[in-house]
Amino acid sequence: MSRPKKKPNYNPDQVMQDLIAEVADAFGSYDDRNPGGSSFSGLNAVAAEFDMTALKARKLLITAGVYSTALSRQVMELHTRGARIDQIMKITGLSRASVHSYLPYTKIPYKLEELSANAERIRLYRERKQKCAKFRFQLSVLSENEQEAELWSLLTCLQGCVFLTAKGRKFTYTIKGGEMFVNRKSKSITQATVFMAFWKAMEFGGNVAGPKKLGTFDASYLYPVFVRIGVIGMSHA
Repeated sequence: MSRPKKKPNYNPDQVMQDLIAEVADAFGSYDDRNPGGSSFSGLNAVAAEFDMTALKARKLLITAGVYSTALSRQVMELHTRGARIDQIMKITGLSRASVHSYLPYTKIPYKLEELSANAERIRLYRERKQKCAKFRFQLSVLSENEQEAELWSLLTCLQGCVFLTAKGRKFTYTIKGGEMFVNRKSKSITQATVFMAFWKAMEFGGNVAGPKKLGTFDASYLYPVFVRIGVIGMSHA
């Protein structure tokens, strides 16, 4: 029997193609010339979803052709005309890193650690997406008690994910028994509070204008989690 390989045999081109596709899937699209026709979940939210910087997320989205702003078009036009990075920095006032984030990828990263990290991002996103979709699909056939049980099971699977509050503050949570512990606060969110917020969201049919509409304590944390799951609003879960 042959010895197992010590290093995964990644296909760099495929990993990059898959990462671009999944980040674009999570983001939707945005063009400031036609904002009404875009499905747009926010750059920072997508960056948090894939545990990457907003600069890297933007570069991937521009490579995918789903992100366009006046600034991104200006940088691309200057680059196409042959302007150097330092010249673009001077004209736009952007940092070097920001200029690069507005230009599409032309080279595939071949470092094993980066390929491994990107492959893991893809795996986690697809796994979470599948579980969230399964949960939403089951809602119409489960009893209330079963829905609560499945919701808690799903929340357990999503612990460790990075979420953003409405004010853009990053947070994660862990589940211990019947409590949700958010890393930004000392006290836990009880299971009863989570279920109360969930049923309020269901009562609104998912059309919840903001955290306060959930009518519970710690709604600022529960709201983005429910958006991620797809219980509230349009989900790219």
